[in-house]
Amino acid sequence: MVDFAQLVQAESRGLVAATTAIVGDVHRAEEIVQGAFERCFRRWNRVSRFDRPGAWVRRVAINEAISVARRASSERRAVQTLGSMQASSGAVVSDPLAALDGEGVWAAVRALPGDQAAAIALRYGADLGIDDIADTLQVTPAAVKSLLHRGRASLRHSPVVQAYTT
Repeated sequence: MVDFAQLVQAESRGLVAATTAIVGDVHRAEEIVQGAFERCFRRWNRVSRFDRPGAWVRRVAINEAISVARRASSERRAVQTLGSMQASSGAVVSDPLAALDGEGVWAAVRALPGDQAAAIALRYGADLGIDDIADTLQVTPAAVKSLLHRGRASLRHSPVVQAYTT
């Protein structure tokens, strides 16, 4: 049985990196990770008996990060729609999303489907192996390899990544 403090110390850094890759904001990522550890602590009697309590807390944090990213995407679309409606009515509107374009590769990762973004973030943001990612995402190692392959293929063709690498 692992100690809760040891779990926090072992998982925090990589988990913040992975959630940052998904949500695009380190401060929001830290809040998400803190919330995941809080949920873990409240359930520690049960979670501590799991074979891999770290996988449980990673899954909680990644699920929340994907939800936050999804909500942010919906909000951006709503702002764009509102902006285009105002622009067509003759009002002068500056692009509220123009400042979001400087994030390079991780912006392209956030544009991937949630499961691919999570796999890429866990692999390259949290530096986890295939088996740990599989435990976290609750899929098979073969599924993780497929997610990583499809995510990397999409990233190779992304204009953001092509501009970033040239």
